[in-house]
Amino acid sequence: MTNRPPEPDPSSRSAPWAWRVGALGLVFLRALPNLRFPLGRDQATYCQIAQQLLHGQLLYRDLWDNKPPGIFFLYAPFVKLSGPVMWCVGAMDVVWLLLFSYCLFRFVERYLGAPAAALAVLFNAGWHSTQGYVHGGQPEVWLMLCIFSAFLGLSLTSRYPRARCFIVGLLLGAAFWLKYNAVIFFPFVLLVPFLDFSELDRAPRRVKLRIPFHPWLSQACFAGAGFMLAVSAVLSYLWLAGVWPWFWEEQFEVLPRYGAMVFARAHPLWLIAIFQTYRHLQPWNEAVVAVALAIAWKRRELSATAPIFLMGLAGYTLTASQGRFHPYYFETTYPFIAMCWGYVWVRTFQGFRAVSRAFARRNWQLARVMLWLVFANLIYAGSIREIFRIDEQYRSFAFWRREPERSYTEYLWQLELEKFHDQMAIIDYLKTDSAPQDAVYVWGTAPAINFLSQRRSVSRFVSNLGLISPWGPERWRAELVRDLTRTPPRFIVVERHDAIPGVSYTRRDSEEMLQSFPALADFLSARYRSVRHLTDFEIYERQVYSP
Repeated sequence: MTNRPPEPDPSSRSAPWAWRVGALGLVFLRALPNLRFPLGRDQATYCQIAQQLLHGQLLYRDLWDNKPPGIFFLYAPFVKLSGPVMWCVGAMDVVWLLLFSYCLFRFVERYLGAPAAALAVLFNAGWHSTQGYVHGGQPEVWLMLCIFSAFLGLSLTSRYPRARCFIVGLLLGAAFWLKYNAVIFFPFVLLVPFLDFSELDRAPRRVKLRIPFHPWLSQACFAGAGFMLAVSAVLSYLWLAGVWPWFWEEQFEVLPRYGAMVFARAHPLWLIAIFQTYRHLQPWNEAVVAVALAIAWKRRELSATAPIFLMGLAGYTLTASQGRFHPYYFETTYPFIAMCWGYVWVRTFQGFRAVSRAFARRNWQLARVMLWLVFANLIYAGSIREIFRIDEQYRSFAFWRREPERSYTEYLWQLELEKFHDQMAIIDYLKTDSAPQDAVYVWGTAPAINFLSQRRSVSRFVSNLGLISPWGPERWRAELVRDLTRTPPRFIVVERHDAIPGVSYTRRDSEEMLQSFPALADFLSARYRSVRHLTDFEIYERQVYSP
């Protein structure tokens, strides 16, 4: 027995595959301009580490970042296929959005029907694409694909339920290695597909299992076995590869300190959570959840909407549990808000149609015309901004196709931190004035320079955040100076205006931080000279002394 609304929209009698294909076709058209996305700081880090993994280097020992290993392994095949190009993450984002939209459609269709599913898919695709390159390719988006795939795996019927549950466990393990707090979703994924919500709409309200407890427990155990295999396989790889000490240092020593510091220093955290939620979700998205709940209560459709509210609660809990409210963290929350939008719009249309029929019975033709004019205005008000965004993004897409490099240097929607104009200038300079074997170290947060110029770094620190932040061990600074002294790179690029106070807990940029890192400052002044000055970067070249 599945949970469906008691009065499905008659328009859903059309073949569900037509709704699905139509929605996915529109998603593809909506996502196509994402190919023009530049490489943000996070995505460039994933690309640079993935590329070096393909060249035989090892994670954490040779390549440092504070994230779990899953995202870097995920990026490796995409980087292998595309090579060192700026558009690789944009292409990845298009692929992800199509896969995720399919899973999202199937999830919503199960409870609300095909029309609401199609609307939810389009709302989610529009929101994600509007957020820009910052959201593309983040661990959160791939985590949600794993979660929805696992949910659908448990929802399907199969001749081999235990094997299906084992595969679901593997998917949950993949989500865990993308983001450890993905475990917040796991109880919901393992319970909600098996719950019968049909008695929520009548007293006494209660929820019960649709299958006997012992078969459910057996399937949950097989899912747990798949999860444990996924976890133990990665741990075994790290152990056998010989990088366990570095993995332990980062994930068990540094990462907990990094995670705890936000709770120790952000006060009052609850007020920050309210402000950041309001800022990133916007009031109308928060309001639509309340409206959807009110409609479901009034229409006695809690049996159909409860799974959405429960999974949405898990998604927001995952967002808030990190303490930091980066905009892309809300990728675990917004799909469920998109479902609320789909549900509210379908029920709104049904309400207008019921009133129209009442007017028709009384032969109030003018009233019917005015009624549908009001509905048309609602659609206009809800879609006009999106239409302008699509037009703007397609114009930018056309510009990217004509002049890709210029489109990156003049990218209008970049964060102040990114500095694409200067990054592209440095990449062009290195390609022209250095040899492929020359090493380049970037003191800052611009790993795209190494990735796109194809110039190796002499340090495992892809960015300097761990070296300038209070959560990074002091010994890492000594390690960096040893690496630079042992293998001096031909170029050192020093970034300025790149402070990230929410991560590094300082408002000083990388250039200013040299004042508190005298060993690196002395090494730079003694052996290097400035050869190129840019607004946000300084390029230093190693001095060659004649005997």
